[in-house]
Amino acid sequence: MRCFGKIILFLIIATIPVNCYQKLSEKFQNSAYIDLSDTNWENSLPINLSSGWEFYWNQLFDPKVFPINSLLGGVPIVEFRPWTNLDLAGQKFSAKGFATYRKRIKVQNSSKLKHFSIYFMHLFSSSKVYINGELIQEKGKVSSQLAEVIPDRTNSTIEFLTDQLELDIVIQIANQDFYQGGPRGEFLIGYPPQIDLYKSRNLIVEIFVFGLIFGSVLYHLSFYFINRNQRAFLYFSIVCITFLIRIPFLNSKSHGYFIPMQSFEFQSIWLHYVNIFTFLFSILFLSELFRSKQYKYIKNFFFIGAILALFTPFVSKTFQYYLNFLYLVVYLVMFLAFSFYLLYKHKKEAQGLYSMGIALFSLALFCILSISLNFYGVHGGLYLILGYLFYVIFQTVSLSKFFAYAIESRANIEMALHEESLQALSKQRAEMQLMVHDQLGANLTDLKVFLERKMLSLNESVKQSFDLDYIYDRVVSIIQSLRNQLLYIEDQNLIFENFVTGLHLTLLRRYSDVGREFEFSPSNEFLNYFNEIKIIGKNQSYFLNIYYMLYEVCTNDIKYGRGESVWKLDFINGTFSINQRNLLNLSIQKQKTDFDLKSIKKRLSLLNGNLEVKISDESFQLKIQFPA
Repeated sequence: MRCFGKIILFLIIATIPVNCYQKLSEKFQNSAYIDLSDTNWENSLPINLSSGWEFYWNQLFDPKVFPINSLLGGVPIVEFRPWTNLDLAGQKFSAKGFATYRKRIKVQNSSKLKHFSIYFMHLFSSSKVYINGELIQEKGKVSSQLAEVIPDRTNSTIEFLTDQLELDIVIQIANQDFYQGGPRGEFLIGYPPQIDLYKSRNLIVEIFVFGLIFGSVLYHLSFYFINRNQRAFLYFSIVCITFLIRIPFLNSKSHGYFIPMQSFEFQSIWLHYVNIFTFLFSILFLSELFRSKQYKYIKNFFFIGAILALFTPFVSKTFQYYLNFLYLVVYLVMFLAFSFYLLYKHKKEAQGLYSMGIALFSLALFCILSISLNFYGVHGGLYLILGYLFYVIFQTVSLSKFFAYAIESRANIEMALHEESLQALSKQRAEMQLMVHDQLGANLTDLKVFLERKMLSLNESVKQSFDLDYIYDRVVSIIQSLRNQLLYIEDQNLIFENFVTGLHLTLLRRYSDVGREFEFSPSNEFLNYFNEIKIIGKNQSYFLNIYYMLYEVCTNDIKYGRGESVWKLDFINGTFSINQRNLLNLSIQKQKTDFDLKSIKKRLSLLNGNLEVKISDESFQLKIQFPA
């Protein structure tokens, strides 16, 4: 549900710019003169005037002196699109050239002072705007001498007051070096607050997308700094940064709010270099993600292309724009094709397969749509921004799954290595036990049997002179000690499999050897804790500390206590509580005051626990508490 809600929120934000203006009615679509006098400009959405413009090729007419054929209807009527896309009776138009566009609008029925605003995207590539014969704006430099043309890459917002019934809008456009020439996008006219609202909605989308991608950059950089071996997160964050750099130069040209508007040439070169970095780090990202070392020739293809593309700004401007566009299209197609190929080839082991597939499909769809629309003359910057957003969101989901899988795989490898080490250690101990049993045990047993036979054949005086009874007792003691040590090793192996069972058997064996009764009572919470936790390499020392500390408690009890030893073990609110009680061998006055508890206290300090001793007559009670 949360994911669905986020998708709905995104769609709402993404559709803010949709239907922010109105189109002309069908009867005015191909008319250079339109009557909008009945429009309530203060309450109406901006009107898009991108159709029905008079077109004068290779002419820069003075707005006050138009030829008579404009009144007779002998002028081509075209859309507000690049003239390079026009085909008028088989006539094609070169990108280099100049032209005049004209449109007349009736805006009111009576002569009242009204406030209007006009908004349109940057043109190809310099322009002058006249309204009712007055020069209102000039972008770059327009000239019939193409060598004098200075391009400009900024959007236009023109506000003006007029009391005239009609608006006569004339736009002169000239282009020298760019591969397209003429107008593009929407040409909106409306009440200034309505135009500002349209621009604000576009800006909201850009800020929203910028914020999400910026958050993705921080997200992936944090993962990289946590685990420096995962360089895929670093490369993807750099790719996201290149998107962030590009967004302020697209659509609304929001970089103008923070820095002075840059020239057409600077923006073109800047975006070209950003494209180079995007492709370079995108291919590094793929190589790191899929560990595709066998595709070095693909990586070399991108690096060689990047090196060559670095020098395109130094060639003639006419060829420069073509080469930049060619580099963008070729390497975009190459990147998408290589990405889909890697995704298909590694589909069995790739994590986040579907998310990455959606990310790539979205990027391909919106990039192709944006390039196609721009080539046709419809502004596609917003679609490109949305393409970045879809790609970043779904690629982030894919990388998150990849990172989770990597952590899980590392944990599984660590567990497998630990189990292998335990198995190797267990095998080594078993071999050692077998060797000790077969060699040392056999030799000691032979010595014991030899002494028994000799003692039967010798008289008491000889036994006493050689002290054979003492030697015999020592041999028996050593055999018993060896047996106990082997059992102790088995107990240690057991605690790694089941801590409570191993501890129980160890204490039971020790009390049984000295003929003492023993009661071991763990609570259900205590048992559940050790049933749920696994003792692996990182926490072995912690549990061994507990084991050795309780072993010392048992030793202390055997040394000073008598009768039944009662052990109660509990686990309450994340704290272990161990109570042990028994009777003392001697009266309280004859006992040592510390009962040799130094070793227990030392190990307990490592566990951040505390110890409490109660002695009443001949009764001894020990209470130990420490956190889990």
